[in-house]
Amino acid sequence: MVEAGRYYLAPARFGRSSRFWYHWVPALAGRYRVVRRDLRGHGQSSDPRRDHKWSIDELIDDMKGFLDALGLDRVHYVGESIGGILGVVFAAKWPERLKSLTVCSAPTSIRASARKALTGGDRELTSELGKVGGGGWVKILIEQKVISGKDQAHVDWVVREWSKTPTHVLQGITRMLAGADITPLLPQVMVPTLVIAPSRSPLTSLTDQITIRNSIPDARIAVVEGPGHEIYVDEPEQCIGALLRFLRSL
Repeated sequence: MVEAGRYYLAPARFGRSSRFWYHWVPALAGRYRVVRRDLRGHGQSSDPRRDHKWSIDELIDDMKGFLDALGLDRVHYVGESIGGILGVVFAAKWPERLKSLTVCSAPTSIRASARKALTGGDRELTSELGKVGGGGWVKILIEQKVISGKDQAHVDWVVREWSKTPTHVLQGITRMLAGADITPLLPQVMVPTLVIAPSRSPLTSLTDQITIRNSIPDARIAVVEGPGHEIYVDEPEQCIGALLRFLRSL
């Protein structure tokens, strides 16, 4: 039975629509109303102009507007990668809108050390995106274990889905993230928080994940052993199990 008033919000992530969360729905929908939303410029959300100036403030305003439009006062929020970054910023600004915050594979910033994983070398990311497009870029990300490549059918599907996101959207968001750092905001997060931490992500070290846990008051951590960054795809049972144990404890 779905408990009244209990909502789980799963925002889609950079380059990926809400369809990428589908495999989590059956395990959660028996008790929570699962709401998946598309990031601006992704999936069924509108495509900003090529000259659009992206900002994190705008994206969290989108999230608040989405909750307001659906009449959702408070939700359990889960964000993966950039979704985790946005979740931390949102929680620091509007803690009253969240029952809990879960961040999965969320970096505190996009460090220079992640450049090889994002481009397959030392190339400038937005220029590389202009050359290869979303579909070409995701193949690089799979090779670098940023995106899951668990089997060929999955790879083919991911390439098709990433190709649907306009290249200028991907370029705009990468420019936005280049100088972003949520570290100063972590102590300001005053909602129950779970960190689902990948043990071998090329984008965020386990040390960084422990920093998030130690910096957010009373945060908890679940370390997930997986082959790369996308533990929510490669090890969904571990991730969902950690989430449900956390939510039951609140």
